[in-house]
Amino acid sequence: MFIDRRWIRLAIAVVTAVASLNCLAIHATDANFVAAVVSTHPLAYYRLDSTGGKSLVGATTYKFVGGVTSNSPGAPLGGALTYFASLDGRSGYILTNQAGGVGATASMMAWVNLAELPSKTGRIVYVAGESENGNDLDLQFESDNQLRFYTAAGGHLSFAPPAATLPNQWHMIVATLDTQSQTRIIYWDGKPVAQDKGGGEAGKKNVFSIGESTVFTGRFFKGGIQDAALWSRALKATEVAAIYAAAGVTAAPAAPSAAAPAAGAALPTTGPFATKAKIEIEDAKGPIQLKREEQIAYMFLSAIEQIEHDCQLTLQHVCPYAQILSGAYPAGTHMEHLKFDPNKTDPNYAYTLSANGMAWEAHANPKRAGLAGFCFMARTIGTTTATINPIGPAGWVSDELGNRGIDGDSFATQ
Repeated sequence: MFIDRRWIRLAIAVVTAVASLNCLAIHATDANFVAAVVSTHPLAYYRLDSTGGKSLVGATTYKFVGGVTSNSPGAPLGGALTYFASLDGRSGYILTNQAGGVGATASMMAWVNLAELPSKTGRIVYVAGESENGNDLDLQFESDNQLRFYTAAGGHLSFAPPAATLPNQWHMIVATLDTQSQTRIIYWDGKPVAQDKGGGEAGKKNVFSIGESTVFTGRFFKGGIQDAALWSRALKATEVAAIYAAAGVTAAPAAPSAAAPAAGAALPTTGPFATKAKIEIEDAKGPIQLKREEQIAYMFLSAIEQIEHDCQLTLQHVCPYAQILSGAYPAGTHMEHLKFDPNKTDPNYAYTLSANGMAWEAHANPKRAGLAGFCFMARTIGTTTATINPIGPAGWVSDELGNRGIDGDSFATQ
């Protein structure tokens, strides 16, 4: 295993300097983060802290190509001074001699800092991957500001981070693929934010590049990238969380807003969502306090859950979104429908509903930073799994809600 001497000198220098200060706590350096990544045995791990060098594992190398410079400070890893690759968005990228090595499973990681929104750039902005016609392994932002993970010809998984959190902010991205279980997951700052059964094809063969695809060219990244890695296996959620935790990132303070009501507190009775309902939810750690905006989102998904349960029992199939809005059910069923159209009346969330046979899945995805996302899903009659993600859209692998309930009125009505 190769350990970059520059990293050793930097880690020792930081530890020594901090330890010499009296009455101050000794902060972790980026050595903790590096050790956490190396312990998961990647195929290749490039710190990108100079214009060229070797992987911290294995024997592969990387080099800066075109408009790329080494700059600092980089991602906030334990308070240490880190260096990153600054890419100009016109000609710069990082080329490695790591080729293939990926079979039925894979993972990719990179810390990224976009210089501007992809919607402003107006094109695809490439993070990393092993591009190949018909058998992609590509992680990239697209002009709608969504992050997409491609694993086969055209097949992809998407995640839409809050746009306000993208420019000039560091984020750790991990994407995993398991072609045997047909599972793809995107992790954002250590948390799973999107998952599907889209699968993909095994056996990636091409060169691993960072900041630009070597096959689908013209996707130059504009901004900073550092600590990019590739694995020949799908990392577990616990491993991704441990890597991010090792970075020791201190969360930025939330934007000023009205104080969150206590758990179970009544909602205000003003605006289109006039209600006095009390909401109580818990996860494995205990009661969760929700902001008013989050309570509204939760109430909409609870109403969808209630209506879909009736559809399963009465109609023997789940109902599509248009039907639960309009209430256009067969005569005599007297089933409920949504009191409001959430996508027209709630400015804080985007709502989706997928319905097929006896299965349905609904999402409330926040439109701005500082709000939690919710996901309700059912595959059989009477059994619903509800999850929450405190920092963005929720999915299958987000924190599961346990005890939950609403005391009072509902957004479902006849």
